[in-house]
Amino acid sequence: MQVQYPGSTTSVFLVTPQDGSWNITSKVIYGANTPCPDLSIVVYEYPKFGYVPRAENNITSKCQLLSCKDIPECRIIMAEEAIIASHQLNNVSEVNSFISAYGYSNVRVDAAFYDNYFESKTNSTYSSVWIVKWTAPSANYSIRMILNETGGKLIDKFIE
Repeated sequence: MQVQYPGSTTSVFLVTPQDGSWNITSKVIYGANTPCPDLSIVVYEYPKFGYVPRAENNITSKCQLLSCKDIPECRIIMAEEAIIASHQLNNVSEVNSFISAYGYSNVRVDAAFYDNYFESKTNSTYSSVWIVKWTAPSANYSIRMILNETGGKLIDKFIE
């Protein structure tokens, strides 16, 4: 995969048997942990077709959620979708200022999904949420956001 997609971050996340071969489903990410990662899901059927992709589905591209196009309450199921949703769907002024202040290439964004997440600052438990954290090496603060899984809408944000 590194040869087929140079400069990308790749990972296999599902392997299932299929008709004497293996159905291998993987993620290919360009710009991982940036404000606008490009994510594709690539499927191989090995050894039947070798390492030739059988299907490729673009999930995000050019800071757009292709998987949610024209679907107002779509499920955000990949971290890269949550990263883009955190600022493209919610227009959070603090995030826009953060990118402007520290530069797109200096900003790191991480996202993790939680079935149940306890937020001590509000003494609340949230179900099915994404936690998206914006950081930069030269920043003396970070931005942590809680987004719902359905629609990627902002539930709460914290400047830390």
